[in-house]
Amino acid sequence: MKRYLAILLALALVLCSACGGTKSEAPELSNNKAETQKEIYYAPLTGEILDEEPANTRPYAVMINNIIYAQPQVGVGSADMIYEIPAEGGITRMMAIFSDLSDLESIGSIRSLRPYYLSVALSYDAIVIHGGGSEQAYSDVKTYNADNLDGVRDAKASSAIFYRDSSRGQYGSEHTLFFHGTKVADLVQDYGFRTEHDSSYKTGLNFSDDAVSQCTGDAGTVKVTFNTSKSTQFTYQPDSGKYTAAQYNDDYKDGATGEKVTFSNVLILSAAMRTVDSYGRLAVDLVGSGDGYLACGGKYVPIKWSRSDINDCFTYTLADGTPLKLARGTTYVGVIPTDGGSATFA
Repeated sequence: MKRYLAILLALALVLCSACGGTKSEAPELSNNKAETQKEIYYAPLTGEILDEEPANTRPYAVMINNIIYAQPQVGVGSADMIYEIPAEGGITRMMAIFSDLSDLESIGSIRSLRPYYLSVALSYDAIVIHGGGSEQAYSDVKTYNADNLDGVRDAKASSAIFYRDSSRGQYGSEHTLFFHGTKVADLVQDYGFRTEHDSSYKTGLNFSDDAVSQCTGDAGTVKVTFNTSKSTQFTYQPDSGKYTAAQYNDDYKDGATGEKVTFSNVLILSAAMRTVDSYGRLAVDLVGSGDGYLACGGKYVPIKWSRSDINDCFTYTLADGTPLKLARGTTYVGVIPTDGGSATFA
């Protein structure tokens, strides 16, 4: 009997010891699993890290006046991307792509739409905001069923979100049109526009922490020349890792904040351009393929761009076909004419 009790006591001690080991190890295993499964979220148009999963909402593509008399522009410092493309008369206009407008009281000044700016907007499945447009642009809006808010021909939109800033009128009323970003979402809902991308949507943008590793040449300064009368210069700032811009012999600033607008990427695309009417309006071929450059981190590299359809995104590669990586942050895209445009680096 004593021997039997001793065996039972020994078994009990072993079982208790095992139970104690499992309890001490369980929390450690649980924590490791949680850390392994933690997800990282990125903003679709900038590649920047987010605290939560981004909404699948469509961005806004806004036509921005870029003539010298319209400086400084307002609200552009909050854009995810800014396109600069020539317009008639040797000037350029900009299209600013915003993921969200709800915190912006004022954006502008706003100018009229052209078909190739609409083409850019369609590549992002964006809702277009503009003030008028060429007849071909209006025709294309109908052809492609593009959701848009027009501050000139749409009386409802004009009264709901647009306004005129008389202090900007000394060089003409065409430089006075602005809109309230805070009021856009309600108007979009009222119009019943689709607010989310469908499941097949792609941005065509790839972001990386080591995008500069692709680059082979020095790009402490970058000059993007559109024609003999308009160019935009960029200077790399090592402290911030971003480029500041200048045009018309002055810093490119946001008039809402007074701060310089900065870019992590300077993307330059070469495209065929031609004059299509007596007014000097242009056609710009943004479907097809072409050459270009990427500057980031103070370096640059030649690239290729391609796009098979007006509703498709742009695809970017290195010269050997390797997918291009962009630095995380905002991107400037300058579209220069194949004949007469240039990009220089130093």
